[in-house]
Amino acid sequence: MKMKKIYLLLALAAGLVTSCDMDKEPYDSIPDDEALQSVNDFEQNRNSLYSGLRSAIYGETYAAVEVQCDAFNAVIGFSNSLGEVYRWTKTNQESICDGVYANFQGLTARANFIIDGYNKLDMSGFSNEDVQTIRNIKGEAFFTRAYSLFMLAQYFCKDYEDETADDANSGVSYRLDYVPSSEPSTYPARYTLRQTYEQIIEDMDSAALYVNDVTEEASYGYITQNAITALRARVALAMDDYQTAINNATALIAKNDVYWLDGTTGDFRQLWQQDAGNETIFQLVSTSSSELPPQSGIRYLPMTTDGSSTPDYIPTKGLLDLYSSDDIRRNIYFRHNQSIIIRSTGAVATVSFFNKYQDRSRIYNSIGNQAEDSRFTIEPKVFRIAEMYLIAAEAYAQLNDTENGGRYLNVLKAARIPSFNASTTYPNAQMLMTEIKQERQREMVGEGTRLFDIKRWHDNLTRYEPQQEDVCLMPGSESTTNLTRNADDNGLVWPIPKHETDTNPKVVQNPGY
Repeated sequence: MKMKKIYLLLALAAGLVTSCDMDKEPYDSIPDDEALQSVNDFEQNRNSLYSGLRSAIYGETYAAVEVQCDAFNAVIGFSNSLGEVYRWTKTNQESICDGVYANFQGLTARANFIIDGYNKLDMSGFSNEDVQTIRNIKGEAFFTRAYSLFMLAQYFCKDYEDETADDANSGVSYRLDYVPSSEPSTYPARYTLRQTYEQIIEDMDSAALYVNDVTEEASYGYITQNAITALRARVALAMDDYQTAINNATALIAKNDVYWLDGTTGDFRQLWQQDAGNETIFQLVSTSSSELPPQSGIRYLPMTTDGSSTPDYIPTKGLLDLYSSDDIRRNIYFRHNQSIIIRSTGAVATVSFFNKYQDRSRIYNSIGNQAEDSRFTIEPKVFRIAEMYLIAAEAYAQLNDTENGGRYLNVLKAARIPSFNASTTYPNAQMLMTEIKQERQREMVGEGTRLFDIKRWHDNLTRYEPQQEDVCLMPGSESTTNLTRNADDNGLVWPIPKHETDTNPKVVQNPGY
């Protein structure tokens, strides 16, 4: 029976694959008539969770969130990649919205397949070691489903607010079992946002119950209890559950013999150039050319080796001005004094490029076989300890505790800015939040959080002053360099893809699309 294209049930997105070592098969080959019967069956499907996570984050997924907001300008003559998102003209047929939705729904389906397989499996003849392996894989599936539902809520739902969380069709459409079907009557509608987050929390609890990997090692490449704790902190902050956010973020900060902030230029550079260091809580490992994550720097750096081409997007002057001259991030996240020529207009500029995802880093040199599709990529860093400091600081500020909020903020700032006075105090919570917002952008820029931060804070959006207006696309336009949007603008929430609403009539589209 040929199934209709519905992302909730099948992961048909390009790039989402099941992989075992060097072998790959399409995600739509998930068998709907075969049970998982052995440890090897579970391990092969486990590989697909990590392959899917590598495909679902970084790359265009993160870039779209960044260029939609305030910190980047499109350059004249750019490729128009993410152009509709940048200009705020995206529709329900926008390819990046389609891809993000498909990726995370596909990961949910794969996780369901593993969880269902575990529940149907008779393990009476398995060794204790095999049982523990399979239980751990089930835990990894619960984590993956929690993470995927959370990301779907971040992109395709409004910010979580207790007073609106019970609104009809405010959450995500999802299944908790793997039942491929071409019958529309079996497809679920959207849950409320409260129900969606309750499911995310339940899945995190289940992940903690089953995951037995408690390895405490920075940059460890598998889902661990610490990765679950980091997700709990991020989810709690999104829900305005500030005490829970504090409890989880500070629990990881307290593991200062495992994770610590790299306070020197050399150490911090290793994080982004060599996928090394002590800051990463969960990092998706790429050990072969078959495991390449998306290229995250491809829109921000010139494609030609001699620099004769121009990138699609350059950072705004306003973003660059956030960094002091001795901030170690200034010369790691950016490449300064770059000459570009706009061939169509003759405009010449010396500008800074965004360089967090550098050209020819470790993956390109070690496993990419000099392939072009490995030039602008690094191992995806799902959770970093720096984010935990920011979560703790913000949650304390929201609870009006400026002493503790300022303390966690100052530790991060002191690690990044040698001249920073770590004894700085903040007179009130509003001033502390202002500095936290700026520090969060300084630290997390390019990591796909900016849109969600603005939504969470209910801030109006104004695109920053450009570095040089005459090299920017449509300078002075209200949809480009002079873009402003109110905090309640419908465009802050992405549209449900047309493929989904056409196939599943129960799914209600977001307002404005």
